[in-house]
Amino acid sequence: MLRWQRFGAGFSYARLLRRFALAVPIALAFAGGQVALGQLTTEVLIGDSVSDLGPRYSDIDEAIKRFANRDVLGARQFLEAALRKNPNLPPVDLLLAKMSFLTGDAASGLVALERTASENPGDPEPFIILADQAILQGQTIPADALYDRAMELIEKYAGNAKRKRSLEIRARSGRSLVAERRRNWQLAAQDLMALLQLDPENANAHYRLGRALFMQNKPKEGLDEFVKANQIDKNLPNPNVAAAMMYEQLGQRNEAKSAFETAVKADRNDVKTLAAYAQWLLQTGDVARAETALAAARRVDPENLDILILSGAAARMAKKMKPAEDYFVAALRLSPSNAAVINQLALLLIDQPDEQKRQRALEFAKINALLQPNNAESNITLAWVLYQIGNNREAEAALRKGLQAGNPSPDSNFLIAKILVDQNKPDVAKQFLNYALESDTGALFLLREDAQKLKEQLGGP
Repeated sequence: MLRWQRFGAGFSYARLLRRFALAVPIALAFAGGQVALGQLTTEVLIGDSVSDLGPRYSDIDEAIKRFANRDVLGARQFLEAALRKNPNLPPVDLLLAKMSFLTGDAASGLVALERTASENPGDPEPFIILADQAILQGQTIPADALYDRAMELIEKYAGNAKRKRSLEIRARSGRSLVAERRRNWQLAAQDLMALLQLDPENANAHYRLGRALFMQNKPKEGLDEFVKANQIDKNLPNPNVAAAMMYEQLGQRNEAKSAFETAVKADRNDVKTLAAYAQWLLQTGDVARAETALAAARRVDPENLDILILSGAAARMAKKMKPAEDYFVAALRLSPSNAAVINQLALLLIDQPDEQKRQRALEFAKINALLQPNNAESNITLAWVLYQIGNNREAEAALRKGLQAGNPSPDSNFLIAKILVDQNKPDVAKQFLNYALESDTGALFLLREDAQKLKEQLGGP
């Protein structure tokens, strides 16, 4: 299912692409993820190093139990026993580091990694784990250096062949992510192609390689990789949908249109394809055609949350308030705590003359602000609703809170501009209108037409 966390207040259909194209390496779990102790298993711990899991690794099972009971010394003793039986296992301190990271104790994990690097200077994994941690935190420069160091050590590593393969896959996946962030598509493609030599069935790597090839103006080769990715993992987007989104990202709208139409023609009953197509149509301003695609999708799956939300967006963009309300209410029935839907209903209802609906708008806005106290969208929506009912003091407080949260969506920037215009601050309002209209996030901007009209009224740059 697509996620609509900022939909209507900034949802981007391109996030579907980025969800896979910029996916972080699996090993990042060791750097930033956290699992319940019950999920910390022998397979999770040493599955990348051995193939014959079973009773022979009962020492690892017991070490996990001891670690879960906070008996780290006992866990170490059983890990040492396991290593004596099979020297191909990772170092003891590295296994302790993994257990610490996986259970949320990063401080102990770092201490164990330091011991590993000191006592096993030729082991690449500490550098991969630290690189993964750096990339999660947005620290591209140290991540790059750490992945490079890991690759140097992997080339010299002469231990467990299975583990070496796994380490190289992780290092190349991470290093290609660094290259993607730097938009060095050629380097990203090189690492991904080398990764696929080791792991030809890695669907995500095929998908990311497709993106890197598109960005190098190699659409045919990129599409071939999207096809391979989809053949391996049907949960990945339709290849032509992926290609269409890449064309749109590259500013080649005619090619995007052709790719979307090819995808829809191939399977008119594929709801995910119809949803992506409808999003793109709405993004490009073709509301009527989007409504047609969404009607087709509702015939296939009338209870699909994504389709109902998109249908509400399309109706709102077409100024069809009653259908929009009906679609959002239906979506809320399926997902009662969906913040994006609640937000949409608040904005929709406050613009209507019915006092009961305006009161419901206030209730919805307050609920969202309570559920998401530090969210820009929920606070700016609350500010707009409060301002509409004449509660200017509380509206100003909510607006300040929303601005402090940062990164408002295009729709929220437009609402801020409208408030500023009403307060006779046209110059400042123009700035927020420009933020809204010049946003390059690919966000779905429901009120774009209204924003453009307001800018024309205000005049100037």
